[in-house]
Amino acid sequence: MNNKKTVSVCMIVKDEEDCLLDAIQSVRDITDELIVVDTGSTDNTPQLVLAVGAKLFHFNWEGNFSAARNFALKQASSEWVLVLDADEVLESVPSETFYALLNNDMMEGYFLDIKNILDPTLGEYHDQVVRLFRNKPIYRFEGAIHEQVAPSILRANNESGLSSAPLTLNHYGYLKDRLQSKEKFSRNSNILTNELNKNPDNPFLLFCLGLEYYQQNSINEGLHHLTKALTYMSGNEGYFEDVLKNVALGFLRLEEMNKLINFLSKALKMYPDQSTFLFLRGTAYLSQTNYLLASEDFKHLLRIFESRMSDFIFDNAINVVHNYLALTLKEILLCSLFIQNQDMEPMHFNAKNKVKSALKEVLLVFQVETLLP
Repeated sequence: MNNKKTVSVCMIVKDEEDCLLDAIQSVRDITDELIVVDTGSTDNTPQLVLAVGAKLFHFNWEGNFSAARNFALKQASSEWVLVLDADEVLESVPSETFYALLNNDMMEGYFLDIKNILDPTLGEYHDQVVRLFRNKPIYRFEGAIHEQVAPSILRANNESGLSSAPLTLNHYGYLKDRLQSKEKFSRNSNILTNELNKNPDNPFLLFCLGLEYYQQNSINEGLHHLTKALTYMSGNEGYFEDVLKNVALGFLRLEEMNKLINFLSKALKMYPDQSTFLFLRGTAYLSQTNYLLASEDFKHLLRIFESRMSDFIFDNAINVVHNYLALTLKEILLCSLFIQNQDMEPMHFNAKNKVKSALKEVLLVFQVETLLP
């Protein structure tokens, strides 16, 4: 078809021989040009790139993802660019659907659904990131890490020009064995620390560094950076709510329930229907045997979930939360019946035992939602 738009797939790689070919195969049918920038592989990645007919470029790693991404963009000659990581696979999409996106003259780029595949106990986590956009020199990535191209596109188009596309990238980089093999904590924390040395008051860098420590189970260190990030925030940042969630999770992990309750009581004044906040505060009240206040938070949360159940009918995570809340409220009711006339300790002990395993499950739901950058 004469009006078919061309697409360059741009990748930056290092030691990706275990997954590179799967990534390339997933975009073969829509690729007019495959640009691969290698930042220092010591395995067979460069040879595999050449074997599949891709254009291979070498780039000296500077500790800056945007610099490497933008170098790759400079090599692209097609009308559109699709940015792909070696540990990602594009889900199959009808060609007519894909090219309809490229032929929409109103759009400069698209958010893709990034499905982060986690270990079996955690399930998956979704994010929206701009990965498909017109190849224009003014559109460039920003940020040394967790780099984004959306800001430059929005600035150039009066805060418009972007939309969501029905395209999904399956991302396998958060699987435990891959995190360890790639030594991502060491790499990411070094980049973030270097950037913070240049800009120590940057709340987003502090937020990202806090999450890196959380993923290493260094909760005190992570909480330190997250609470510091809050001191530099206005409350209008797009990730402000995520910082609040992760501070709360830090207090929970450290079992500092009084601090958790005080913190969340302030947060809920700003976000009275925020489900994670209600859940965590209710859990804290329950741990202190404050059944009245725990039941108020859980009932509020249950109403929120039940009002949205039709939207999540096939979502196992939502069902886990709903079942936990129903079980917890039942146990709270039983405890309340005995609280005035009988010894509460045996009843409370039984209630705690019944909800303990469910609590572990549901905590995973909320942690997955918040702990990923």
